[in-house]
Amino acid sequence: MLYLKEEEKKYLEEWELRSVIKKYSDYIEYPIVMEVEREKEDEKDKGKKVKVTEEEKINSGKAIWLKDKSEVQDSEHKEFYRHISHDFGDPAKVIHYKAEGTSEFTALLYIPSKAPFGMFYKDFKIGPALYVKKVQIMDHCEQLVPEYLRFVKGVVDSSDLPLNVSREILQNNRQVEIIKKNIVRKVLDTLAEMKKSEYAEYVGFYKEFGRVLKEGIHYDFAKKEQIADLLLFTSSKTGADTFTTLEDYVNAMPAGQEDIYYITGKTYEEASKSPYLEAFRAKDYEVLIMLDDVDDFIMGDLFEYKGKKLRSVVKGDIDLDKDGASAKEKVKGEFEKLIEFVREMLKDDVKDVRLSGRLKDSACCLVTEEGGLDPNMEKVLKAMGQEVPSTKRVLEINPSHPLLETMKAVLEKEGRAPVLKEYAELLYNQALLLEGSRPKDPTAFVKSVSKLMVDNAKQETD
Repeated sequence: MLYLKEEEKKYLEEWELRSVIKKYSDYIEYPIVMEVEREKEDEKDKGKKVKVTEEEKINSGKAIWLKDKSEVQDSEHKEFYRHISHDFGDPAKVIHYKAEGTSEFTALLYIPSKAPFGMFYKDFKIGPALYVKKVQIMDHCEQLVPEYLRFVKGVVDSSDLPLNVSREILQNNRQVEIIKKNIVRKVLDTLAEMKKSEYAEYVGFYKEFGRVLKEGIHYDFAKKEQIADLLLFTSSKTGADTFTTLEDYVNAMPAGQEDIYYITGKTYEEASKSPYLEAFRAKDYEVLIMLDDVDDFIMGDLFEYKGKKLRSVVKGDIDLDKDGASAKEKVKGEFEKLIEFVREMLKDDVKDVRLSGRLKDSACCLVTEEGGLDPNMEKVLKAMGQEVPSTKRVLEINPSHPLLETMKAVLEKEGRAPVLKEYAELLYNQALLLEGSRPKDPTAFVKSVSKLMVDNAKQETD
């Protein structure tokens, strides 16, 4: 005799029993039957309904992942994928294999075509369903996949794990670690093959999951070069809708170029027109354009690719001309007094003022020191409510620009004239605008520009 507590009487309901069996024991090969009550037409008295009790098989008994993969139809995969992922679309790729040896398990994994809702939220459930000998243990076993592969759906059925395995046991279980390494290798190899043989489909995948895949550069040091080979980028030479890879970039580097250069931005149009690219265009150097908010952080972790250092065009002191150092020193003597004056006027706003090796047409720009936080990343962190230490940047000026020539001439002729202080402030605010930031004091900036326009108009009419 079986007795149930009052609060557990739901397990006497037919729908509840069906649900439990479907969830945990649907794929057990032995039939699970249940007596159910049905209404049927009375064979003697037609039109009259009578209640009869009969046995009904509840579980399907068919574990699709235990079949030979050649026996599974595409329609079966689509149906099963929708069942486990709650996705109405079809998977982009199916990974079906059986591992034998020190650890025996079967995995049926799916790479979705579209990113699931909530993929970037903390409560997003990751990991394939875990079965032990066809008995479901967990809906989502997060110990089986790393965070950067959290889009992978499917099931893993192990013969080595105990049926009473707990989350605590899984965290320190050698078999689970072996399964995880196998899954990571299989998924990355599948993506590499997809990129090589089905490029158009891979581009579609990357647009949906590229940002997540990049996280592997940070979290999986051992696999970072393999992951780096899977990344796609737009660049100053590709256009907004075409991609290149790090390998293609390195192979196309002209003689004399030593580093891989990149810039981050919100849009392709904004980044591709940035004044930070002026010297690179003049040298015909390709610059990778990265539009995800985590890109600068991720590239800092990658650091180099095939012996080539990755460098942000908005950081450090860049001079692309081999003879640039000596030429810069020569010009520096001519502009030393102006540099010192601007440095003094902007001492509260900038760390230093120096001549630029990256500007050709623009008058100035703000530069972060090598290893510093990218301005775009700084904005993202602040928007997330994180405290970001305030750091001053370097103002670089272009000695060949007419504005700087004019300022030097005024300083030589009139000394520290009040107008030069105003020009120095305008230089700084102009540099802020060029990087996509607000002027320090928008009202004062507008007044200064208006005054310059009026003074210029008077000179034209005199």
